Amino acid sequence: MRDLSSLLASRAGKLALSLLLIPRTTAFTFTPVPSPNVDIERLGRVAFAGDFDSISLYQYEGQNQEPLGNNSALYSRFPNALFAKIQNTDGEVKAMCRYTHEGTDTIIVGGTFTSVDSQRTEGGVALIDPNNGTVTPAPGLSGSVNALYCDNERGQVYVGGIFEDSGKSFQNAVIWKGSAGWANLPFKGFGGQVNTIVPGPNDTVVFGGQFNSLFGFNFTGNGTAENNTQSLPIGAASITAQTSSGLPGFTDPKTIACKSNPQTQGSDSTWLLADNNPGFWKADFGFGFNPTRLQLYNTNFEGRGTKEFRYTALPDGGIMNLTYNDPTTGERKYCDARCPLPQGNTSAQVFDFVNNVGMNSFRIDISQWYGAGGGLNGIQLFQTEIYAYAIQEFNTPQCGGATSGGEATTTGNWQPTPSHDSSSRYLTATLNTNDYSPNETFVVFQPSVPQSGNYTVKMYTPGCQGDATCTTRGRVNITVAMEEGATPSSTVLAQTNDFDKYDEIYNGFVDTSNGFRPAVTLAPVANQNPGTNVLTVVAQRVRFEVKSARDNDTAELNGLFEYDPNQQTTTANLSLSTVAKAGASLSPQSSAIVNALAMADDRLYVGGNFTNGDGLNNIFAVADSGPAKLSGNGLNAQVLAIYQNGSTLYVGGNFTNTQDNSNADLRGVAAYSADKWQTLGAGVDGSVSSIVPISNLTGDASEEFLAITGDFETVRGFGGKSSFSASGFAIWVPSQNNWLQNLDVSAIAISGSITTYAQLSDTERFYAGRISSQGLGANGAAILNSNGTLASFPIDFKTQQQQASIRKRALTAGQNVNTTGVTTALFHKNGDNIDKTIFAGHFTATDKDGQNITNVAIIDNDNAITGFGDEVDSNSTFIALGLLGDVLFAGGVVTGRVGDSKVAGVVAYDLANNRFQGTQPPALQGTNVTVNVIAPRRNSQDVYVAGRFESAGQLSCPALCIWNTEHSQWTTPTGDLSGVVTNLVWVSDTKALLSGNVTVGGNETKVFTYDSTTSQFQEVAGARDLPGTVDALCPATLDGSQMWAAGQANGNAFLQRFDGSKWNAVSGDLLEPGTNIRGLQALPLNTDHAESDLLDKNQDLLILGQINITNFGVASAALFNGTTLTPFLLATAEGGASGSLSKVLAEHENFFQGGGKNLALGFIVLIALAIALALTFLLVVAGILIEWWRKKAAGYSPAPTSFTDRIQTDRVPPSQLFGTLTGPRAPAI
Repeated sequence: MRDLSSLLASRAGKLALSLLLIPRTTAFTFTPVPSPNVDIERLGRVAFAGDFDSISLYQYEGQNQEPLGNNSALYSRFPNALFAKIQNTDGEVKAMCRYTHEGTDTIIVGGTFTSVDSQRTEGGVALIDPNNGTVTPAPGLSGSVNALYCDNERGQVYVGGIFEDSGKSFQNAVIWKGSAGWANLPFKGFGGQVNTIVPGPNDTVVFGGQFNSLFGFNFTGNGTAENNTQSLPIGAASITAQTSSGLPGFTDPKTIACKSNPQTQGSDSTWLLADNNPGFWKADFGFGFNPTRLQLYNTNFEGRGTKEFRYTALPDGGIMNLTYNDPTTGERKYCDARCPLPQGNTSAQVFDFVNNVGMNSFRIDISQWYGAGGGLNGIQLFQTEIYAYAIQEFNTPQCGGATSGGEATTTGNWQPTPSHDSSSRYLTATLNTNDYSPNETFVVFQPSVPQSGNYTVKMYTPGCQGDATCTTRGRVNITVAMEEGATPSSTVLAQTNDFDKYDEIYNGFVDTSNGFRPAVTLAPVANQNPGTNVLTVVAQRVRFEVKSARDNDTAELNGLFEYDPNQQTTTANLSLSTVAKAGASLSPQSSAIVNALAMADDRLYVGGNFTNGDGLNNIFAVADSGPAKLSGNGLNAQVLAIYQNGSTLYVGGNFTNTQDNSNADLRGVAAYSADKWQTLGAGVDGSVSSIVPISNLTGDASEEFLAITGDFETVRGFGGKSSFSASGFAIWVPSQNNWLQNLDVSAIAISGSITTYAQLSDTERFYAGRISSQGLGANGAAILNSNGTLASFPIDFKTQQQQASIRKRALTAGQNVNTTGVTTALFHKNGDNIDKTIFAGHFTATDKDGQNITNVAIIDNDNAITGFGDEVDSNSTFIALGLLGDVLFAGGVVTGRVGDSKVAGVVAYDLANNRFQGTQPPALQGTNVTVNVIAPRRNSQDVYVAGRFESAGQLSCPALCIWNTEHSQWTTPTGDLSGVVTNLVWVSDTKALLSGNVTVGGNETKVFTYDSTTSQFQEVAGARDLPGTVDALCPATLDGSQMWAAGQANGNAFLQRFDGSKWNAVSGDLLEPGTNIRGLQALPLNTDHAESDLLDKNQDLLILGQINITNFGVASAALFNGTTLTPFLLATAEGGASGSLSKVLAEHENFFQGGGKNLALGFIVLIALAIALALTFLLVVAGILIEWWRKKAAGYSPAPTSFTDRIQTDRVPPSQLFGTLTGPRAPAI
C-alpha cells in the first residue's frame, strides 16, 4: 500500500478508500455481508446522482447512514476503517480510558449521560466490554464525569467531575477499584468541579479544574457558612394524622405546620391526639429532600404532651437515628425509636439527623404521652441544600420561623407534570417549533441564599423516559446573574437525558449584599426542531451548594492539585507542591479554571482560563523549578484542549493570537514545539474543544491525523488555498502540514464530532462523539466501477439555498422533488463512447478558472467543466434532462431569457458548440410550472416533455407536450389528457409508459401507455386502484408489458409490479414509514437468485431514494430480489444528515430494460430471419413435390434422350420430337 505522499503524487482518480484500505483487526467482530451480484460489466459505466456528500457500498452489518443525533455515541472501526457505532448514550461522553485489571481489559467511559444503550448508568460513568460492547453500570455516583485516568499499574481509575455519592462521603473526585468498587481518596474530593486528571511528575497524579478547597479541608481561611440551613416548606405538604382528638380547634394537623410563633398553643394553634391513644402526624411532599435538622415544639395544653416519638422516613419506612442535647444535663445523646421530648417545655427541641437519607415524606409516630394524651404545638424541618423549585408551592413559605423563601416565576404556558421516576414534580412547556420565542417562555429561579460566598450552582433535569418525551426534548439556555451589576453569563444544556441528571451551571462568587438576590433563568434555545415539530421544555429545580461562605478572598488552592498516591494522608501545606503553588499564583484568585493538562519532556503543561502578571496567560508549563511562561506570554484567550504527540503539543481553544500579539494565525488551534508556536494553516473561525488522533484514513495505516472538533463554521484559507466550510469538524495532516480537505487524495469522509478516545492497543482506538463516516467523499454524484469500487467525479457540488417561493413551487409539483443538490444526470455519447456527463439540479460549482457554475454542469473526458450561462435564472431547479443528438434539453422549475425569448420549464442547449440554441421552445405556461420528465422518442425528431403545466406557447397541451426539432414547434399528442405526469419511459420507437395523477378520456388513473402511431392513451389495467400517486416507474420487461411502480400513500411507501394483467404488491413489511422512493431500475445479475413470483431470477430491482428497511434503517439504494430487501448504497448529506439517491445512469441502457423471459432484440431478428428462410424453403420444396405428383398422375413420362439408330446428326427428326403426342392428352385447364 502506498503512503500518503505517493498517493498525492499519483493524482489518481478518487476511489472509495473503504474498499482499498488495509484490513483492520479489531476487538469487535463484524460480519461481512454478501457481495451484490449485479453484472456491472454488462452495464458499462454506471453513475449515481442525488443529495449527498459522501457514499459507501454496504459491506458490513452495522454500517448505516443514520443522521447525526444530539447525543454522543461510542465507536470502534469496521475492517474497512469506517466508524462503527457500538453503543448510544443519552448525553455527552467527555472522557475514556482503558482499564486493565486482573488480566481483563475494560473501557471506562465518563460524561454527562444517564444511560448507555438505554441501560441506566448513574453518575455519568459506565464500563464497556471491548470485545462485545456489553455495558456494565458503576452505581454509586450522582452527577457527571469530566475526567478519567486509568492507573493500570495500581489497578485503579481516578474519576473526576461534578458528582457525589448518596451518603456525601466524597465529592467531585473518587477512585474506582474494579470489583472492589468505589474508594475514597484521602482528601475525599474537591469543593468544585474537576476537568482533567493526568499522571504528573515524580509518580504523582495532578487534578485540574475549578476548585479552591478539598472536600476534607478548607483552604479559604476561617470563614464559615452562617444560617446555611433551609427550612423545608412543610406548610405546602399534604398533611394527615391518625387518631386526632375530637376536641374542636385541636383536630387539624395542618395548624402546627406554618405558624408565626410555633410556641403558641390553644385552639387552632395546637394539634392533639385522641386521649390515651398512640398516633402519628404525617407530611407528604411533591419532591425529594435530605433533612439535616428537626425542630419540634411540644404542647402542655391541659397537661397533655408528647413524651416519646420516632421519625420514620418514607417511602422506605426506615426509623432515623437522631442526636440531641439533653435539656437537663446538656449531654449530647442519640435516639431512634424512642426519642424524648421534655414535659411542660414548649420551646424548640432540636434533633440533628445522624445519616443523610433521601425521602419525599415522613411521619412522626407518637408512642408515649404526658397527661391525657399527646400533641404538638409546632414542627420545622431543615436541610443544608439551598433549592429553588419551578413549582412555587415547593419553595420555602415565609412562615414557621422562616424569614425568606425561594421563589420561581414563570412566563408562558407551563403545566405541572407528575414526578414519574424523578425526585419531584416539575413544569412542562409544550411548544410548536414553528411558533415559539425564548422571550415568551421561561422560568426564573431565585433561591434564598443567606450570605455571600463561593457557591456551586446545579440545574436538575428530569429524565425523558418517565414522561415519554424523548423524541421532542431539545436544548435550553441557562442564564445566571450572580453579582449585582455584573453581566449575566449563559450556557446551553441538552434535555435529552433518559434519566434524571444535573449539570453544573455556575461555580464562583455569589453576592447577596444590599438585598441582591441571585437568579437563574431557563428558556428554550431558539430555532430548534427535534424532528416532530413539537418541542418539550422541562423545568424542575436549581441547587446552590456553599463552598466558602465569605467574601471573595485570596486562596492557596486554585484549580490545581497534586496528589501523591504513595502517601496515605494529605497535607494541608500546599507550599510543598510546585504544582499547587503554580495554581495559587493565577488570577482570578480562588476561581481560576484549568481545562487541560499534559506531560511532555518532564514538564507539566497547564491550559485553561486564567492570567498572571508573569506571562502565565491561559497556558504555561510547570517544571521542577516552578512555573514557566511559554513563547508570546501564552495565549490571549481560554485553552480548552491539549493533545501531546511526542515533543509537540497541539492546543485548542477560543484564542486568536499569543498574549503579546505576535502570531495572528493562531486562530482556535495551534502547535507548540521547540519553545515556538506553530500555526495549523491559518486556524479556524471559532473555538476548538477537542483534538483527537485518528489513523488509516487514506490507505496508509501508519499515517496519523488529528480530528479537530469545536464551535466553528469555517477553516481559514492559507498558502493559496481558499477557506472551506467545516461545520465544527476538520482533519489536520501533520506530515503534510495541511488540512486533509485541501489535499487531492482519496480519504474516508467523516463529519460530526470526535470528543475523546481510548487507546486499546498500538493500532486500535475506541472513540466517542457524534460521528458519521462513509467510504468516499463525493458531492452529489459518484461512479460505480466495473470492479465494484466507487469513485468521484472531478467536481465539487455545493448546496445552493433555495428561495422560498421556488421551493414552494417545486414541492407543490406533485413530484418528490429535492430542491437542493443534484437531482438528475445523463451520459452523452460520441459514437459508442461517452464523451460528456451532464448533472442538473440546484447547486453551485466552479470550473478550472474559478468561474461559478449554477444548476447544470457538463464534464468532458478531459475533466473540463462547463455549464449554462446567466441566461437561466440562478434560482431555477432542474429536475429532468433529455438528449436528442447533440442537443441537451433541460427542464424543471426553470425560468430565464435566451436572446429575446423568454423560457420557462424547459431550455435547449447545443453541446457541440457549448451554447444555447438560437430557437428555444416557447415558454410553458400554467400554475407552478414544473417539468418532471424529458424523453426524446427513439428514431424521431420529437422530444416529449411532461410535468405540471397547461400550455406551451399558445398551444394547449396540459401535462404532456411534444417539441418537434425539425419544425421547431410544439405539438400536442391529442387525446384527452390533463393533470400532472411524473414519469415517461419509451419501451419502443412508438410505445411509452407514463405515470402521474392524471385524467385520460375522462377517467382518473395513475399509470397508462401511449402509442405515437395512433396518438392514443390507454390506461393500464387496475392502475386507478393503486394506493397513491406513482413517483417512480420502470419497465420490468423489454416490451413494457410488465412494469414496476412506486409512490406514497397515507405517509407510507408502496411498491408494486404489473404482470401484464394485474398489480402485485411487494410486502409492506419490508418498508418502514419514512421511506421515499425516487427511482427504480431493473438490473442484470451475474448469478441467479432463488425463484420468485415477483422478479425473474436473473434480475434485481434497484430502489433509490431514502429507503427505510425493516430491521435495518435507512439506505439510499437497496436491491430487491423478489423476497428480501438488502441495502446497497449508503449516503450521508451535509452536516451528517441522511442522504438520498435519485438517479442511476448506465452506459449500456438496454441492459436495464432487458429482463427475464424475453430475448434481446438481435436474437429475435436472427430467429425471425431463420424462420422466414425455413418457411420459404419448405414452400419451394412443397411446390416441387406437388407439381411432380400432378404430372405423374396426368400420365407424363420423360422424353427420350437418345436416338434409336445411335447415328449422330445435326438435328432431331420430327418423329422423335413429337412422336409422343399420339398418346393420350392431358386434360385441358
